[in-house]
Amino acid sequence: METELLEIIKANSKPMNPLGTGLSTSTTPLKNIKSVIFDIYGTLLQSASGDIGTSKKQSKNKYFIKALKQCGVNILNSDAGMSGLKLFYKEITLSHKRSKTKGILYPEVVITEIWESVLYSLKKSKLIDFENINIRKFALLFESMVNPVWPMPQLRETIQNLQSRNIITGIISNAQFYTPLLFEALLGSTLEEMGFNSELIEYSFLNGEAKPSAKMFKKIQNNLLINFNISSGNTLYVGNDMLNDVYSAKKEGLKTALFAGDLKSLRLRSDIPGLLDEKPDIVITELNNIAELLE
Repeated sequence: METELLEIIKANSKPMNPLGTGLSTSTTPLKNIKSVIFDIYGTLLQSASGDIGTSKKQSKNKYFIKALKQCGVNILNSDAGMSGLKLFYKEITLSHKRSKTKGILYPEVVITEIWESVLYSLKKSKLIDFENINIRKFALLFESMVNPVWPMPQLRETIQNLQSRNIITGIISNAQFYTPLLFEALLGSTLEEMGFNSELIEYSFLNGEAKPSAKMFKKIQNNLLINFNISSGNTLYVGNDMLNDVYSAKKEGLKTALFAGDLKSLRLRSDIPGLLDEKPDIVITELNNIAELLE
């Protein structure tokens, strides 16, 4: 099944180029950085939307129907697509509300659970019909058509450069089950094969919380200290979002790098007054700037 999922990603992906942001790369290097932790969407991977997920503006009825048909689903009513999309957003909203009643400020969904509820509801309403359906396949088909991704330039070279300097690399990212598959499909290597430490990879869908929650940052900090004797002050977090990445990491004591290499994904969050005075430790406009700015 994994081979089929990888082929779906390849079939719906095509090269894209980052758009310039007009920002400048920092010139003052950081000292004593022993580990670098990365965001994924908009940082390591370009995406059509600049982020993970399927926003209402990008969700297309035709992609929903196309994904259903590719999964062998019979369309019984022409309203199936729009009804499914409306139910999709409704289920996410309800899931978030349930999590917030438990005290989770920034809840994350498990996308396969959402789609399973949606598709079986459509079947019960006699809008579609199927004997069995592979929810993972459907979820990936829809996401990869609505929001295709492509590796950011210099991704592999940057990680290799850091490893050659004995700098440990990891991941903290809002993500779903298909996120790690993107690297295997588009780069031919898993994150671990590329050199990311498996003890330093955290995804939101496995934690039930998404950035800007501190949960994933705290887990990585703990693993860095216990397993590698590396403190927060010796760790750099790299991301494209001033709230989810820079502010959240800085609040937990990490050094921060704002990745301003793609206008599609750059999130300065200038509409949030509390972030106006927040500054990253460095700004980079290309991934390979990281190695250049680590003294």
